[in-house]
Order: sequence, then structure tokens, then C-alpha cells
Amino acid sequence: MGALFSAVESNNYRMLWTMMHAMTMDELVKAGTAVGPQRLRELLFRFVGKSRKPSQLASSAPAVSSATANLEAVIPELLAEAFADKTFLPASRGEAITREIRQLLRTVHNQRAASPQIVLYRDVTHTLPSPNSCPAPLTEENFADVASRNGISVAAIKAVAQVESGGRSGFDDQYRAKILFEAHHFRKHTAKRFDLSHPHLSCRRASAKKYYSWNQYSRLFEAMVLDPVAAIKACSWGKFQVLGSNHNGWPDPVSFARAMQESENNHLKSFEAYCVKNGLIVHLKNKAWAKFAEGYNGKNYKDFDYDTKIAKAYAKYGGT
Repeated sequence: MGALFSAVESNNYRMLWTMMHAMTMDELVKAGTAVGPQRLRELLFRFVGKSRKPSQLASSAPAVSSATANLEAVIPELLAEAFADKTFLPASRGEAITREIRQLLRTVHNQRAASPQIVLYRDVTHTLPSPNSCPAPLTEENFADVASRNGISVAAIKAVAQVESGGRSGFDDQYRAKILFEAHHFRKHTAKRFDLSHPHLSCRRASAKKYYSWNQYSRLFEAMVLDPVAAIKACSWGKFQVLGSNHNGWPDPVSFARAMQESENNHLKSFEAYCVKNGLIVHLKNKAWAKFAEGYNGKNYKDFDYDTKIAKAYAKYGGT
């Protein structure tokens, strides 16, 4: 897969087309789903011809050997079966191809649901900045400014940071903002179209928890190949784990995510903006931890005992 993502990173569609021409059917299903529907459509536009209507692609799909797959026949079927995009299907579909792709997609689904099949160490879409080698940490003055401005205690702010990111740095050991990729949010922001091809990235909330132990940045980078903005929106970011879909304090999810890579003070700004916008400051003032947790973490906050954890952390930081 390394060469495949190098082609994606360099936006080299000629390389993608050439590589896929040499693939077996099972390799093509894995690769085609990995690069996502947008790039598959672009391959058809560039190398089959933009002016050709779907019905002109083929009146009947040619036979496909197990050695190599005919891209002109397979990509429309893969788009239809994996991503519910039937735009490029021919007037008469090849039943054998359709049946084989369905079987292979089920195999890919099961493999990706069970263990990491793709590991990415960088953002091949060039959406996020390179890690800052010295991201600035929060200072006591930063905490005090936000506390004073909103009439809340420093202990309350630190308690939330403790629960959300362990109270330590908002960055990991590679100087990247700490994240949690939440598959149920990616599923919502992509209308479930990746449920079949990427169950580890797009699934129900109940199934999403099992993937929290996987490499979160690898999951984010893999999802960004499919839909960069939706992937950013599906992550909780930084010291206070604010969802990218909220991007409070910034005009859009991408500018928000870029800011999260710069400093912990930006993490604090996002926390403050979110609490102000959603009426949560009053709960911090009143130490109404259950109400705060419901507003900050959602109605399922009890699943992780967020309210009791915040109360304990508040006491730890000298709150009374």
C-alpha cells in the first residue's frame, strides 16, 4: 500500500491508474476502497473520458480474470457496491463481476474490522501542518485569564483537562495534538457510505469503542484520504478534546485542526468558546458536574462516569 499512498500524496493519477492495471481483483478492491470514491471517479473521468456517459462505458462488462482486472469494468462496479454510487454503471451489468466484488468487499470489511490493515504515518492529503517541534504549554496565567473572564475557578478548568487528556500535555510524544477518532461521528458526517468498506472508521457508537486502542493518527490519516473535512470533524482534539465538528472559535474544521497543532492555549480557547456557546459556564460556576458532563460529553456521559471523574479532579486541584 505504500506506493499507492505515495501516488495519492503526489496527486499522481497516472501512477494510480498504472498500478491498478497490474492488480488482481482482490488487490484492486482493497486499493480502490482505500483511495476512496472521489479518486475512483477521477480515474474514470481522466482515463475513460469525461464526455462518455455511464451507459457508454460498456453495453456488457468484459470478463475479468483472477490475474488482472479490467479497470473500466471494475471501477464502476466497485463504486456502486462499496460506496452506493451507481453513476457509472453500464446499461447491462456483469453478474460475475458484481458477485465477486461483493464477496471481496465482505472479506475486506471483516479484515479491517478485526485488525489494522493500513498504517499511515503522515497526512498524505496535505491538509494538516507538520508537527510543531515545541508546542507551547499552558501557563498559570492562561488558566487564570479564562477563569477570571468567565467567573469560574481555575480548578474547574484543570479538572476538565484532567479528565479529557490526563491533565498532562495536550500533545503526544510526536508533538501532535492528542486526538481520539470517533467512528460514529465519521459515520454521521459521511452519511454511512463507508460502513461497508471501512468498519473501523465508520460504525455505530457501540462498536466504535473497540477502536480507541488503535493508533488514532493512523485512523485519522486513513479517513482523511476518504474525506478530509469529515475526518477532522470526527476527531476530539487537544487538551480539552473538543470535537472538530464544533470548531468553536475558528471558522471551519480545517482551520480549527491546524490551530490545535500549534499550542495548548489554542486548546484552551476552543474549550472556552465551546462552553460559552453551549451555555456550560453556569454549570462550571455551580459545580453541577452532571449537567456539565451531559452538555460537554453528550447524553451518554454516564458510560464513562465523566461527572464523578470531574468532581474528583476538581477536588484534586483544590476546588471547594
